[in-house]
Amino acid sequence: MVEGLVILIVAGILAEYAMFVWRTVSTSRFGNDPTSAFERPQLTVLIPCRNEAENLGALLHDLAGQTHPVQVLVIDDHSEDGTRQVAEQSGPAVRCISSNGIGKKAALATGHAEVQTPWMATLDADVRLEPGWAAAMLSATANSSAVLGPVALVAEPNDSWERFQALEYGAMMVWIASGVRQGKLAMGSGANSLYATAEYPVDALHPEQASGDDGFALVALKRRGKRIAWCGKSGAIAVTRPVPSWKELWQQRARWASKTGGQDALTKRAATRVAVHHMGGIAILGLSLADPRGWPLALAFWSVKALLDGRMIRSAARMFGLAMCPIDRLTFTPRYAMLVFGAWWELLAQRVDWKGRRI
Repeated sequence: MVEGLVILIVAGILAEYAMFVWRTVSTSRFGNDPTSAFERPQLTVLIPCRNEAENLGALLHDLAGQTHPVQVLVIDDHSEDGTRQVAEQSGPAVRCISSNGIGKKAALATGHAEVQTPWMATLDADVRLEPGWAAAMLSATANSSAVLGPVALVAEPNDSWERFQALEYGAMMVWIASGVRQGKLAMGSGANSLYATAEYPVDALHPEQASGDDGFALVALKRRGKRIAWCGKSGAIAVTRPVPSWKELWQQRARWASKTGGQDALTKRAATRVAVHHMGGIAILGLSLADPRGWPLALAFWSVKALLDGRMIRSAARMFGLAMCPIDRLTFTPRYAMLVFGAWWELLAQRVDWKGRRI
């Protein structure tokens, strides 16, 4: 009786995960986004940054080479390296100001007050852009208050650890694209977002929290009945690098998980789903160690999950042109389980911080 109940629960978890994967993959592909019927508006790019001298110059170079000219505003969040000097030496098209507070949200609020163009974009200082990025993002603004652009990780060096992060992050972007296209999700990346300046919800950023500007802004827009669009053009992709260690990856994902309490219902369900799937799988594996009769069930669970994960990462590889080797398919599922378990452990242990600020 108990064994039958356990099997039924496991089957239910896998069936629910299969439906999630099918809905995500079937609605996430790049497509032709609506082109604005009016003349493309002017755009100001906000780059809030702290101690980003090593990365900022490359991004400013990319922005200077855009086919659609942009204004650039760097908001220095009390940097202690040469960030401000890099910005000020980048030419007259780049303006640099100091943040009126501490943290990314205060920097964004400071920058928003200075924007004179109808549209503003937020970028992280460590991303790289194609020359057509601004034109691609602006082409998706029709009848929208915000446009979300994809972010991709580049595996450099091209090793298994870097490729895992690129594929996992790409799969998350596939899910975000699917949810935004369906009008169900208010979630994106502050590393590559565009907003109507007059509608940017600067009052909803929650500066007392160290992270989550993108999530709070998008949820506020959704609650106000504003349309959020996804830009599926390949030129809109912002590229960044993976993190070097498990510790940093766990910290990153724990920060993101900490924000789900204030997000929309779909984001909360997704966070719960991910936790249940993986913690349930780990529990099944633990039970099988205690009782060898449970090994067939554990093997079946992780085999089916690996097949479903494989479909997600294949979709991500196609979407972003990511490299994928046979070893990546074999190791992705256990690594993903380690990522989820480690991130939630960091969060529950209350050891999460962001640039010196405890979350």
